[in-house]
Amino acid sequence: MTTVVLAAAALTGCTGGGVTSGPTPTRSAAAVAAAGSTRAATPDAADRFAILHRAFAATDALPGYAVDPPDDMVPNSQRRAVEHDGTTYWIAAMRDGGACLIAANPDADSVENYSVSSGGPVERAAVVTSMLDEDDHMTALVSDGFTDRGTDALHELATNVWVR
Repeated sequence: MTTVVLAAAALTGCTGGGVTSGPTPTRSAAAVAAAGSTRAATPDAADRFAILHRAFAATDALPGYAVDPPDDMVPNSQRRAVEHDGTTYWIAAMRDGGACLIAANPDADSVENYSVSSGGPVERAAVVTSMLDEDDHMTALVSDGFTDRGTDALHELATNVWVR
């Protein structure tokens, strides 16, 4: 089940349906060591998003404007993924093993202020959840190892954040 929290525009969340291929990703010994026993993410989401193994940094804090994370997000599990055209994206773990994509733009009226999440479990190399804006531009949260091909393919903005 997908939960969508909207700030300024009517956006549509959806799950699954992505083209998946490629090898099954594995964690490196360094990633496992970096995760340590203080990892906030649930094992399911953490095993599907290498970014969740990174230690929490000041840049991972969510801004105090425009975006309310889902109530069932694992506290402090969010990690900053990328900033693009004034919008910053974070990936976070959900308590049920799912994952969340959070987008924030300093403009409170921006359509780029939202969070969209999926329930667990998270599949490998797949579209986990996505949203469409009013112009049918898609932003997708994809798990490690995702690839897409074809004329209507998603394109990588950051490792786990893809757009079309």
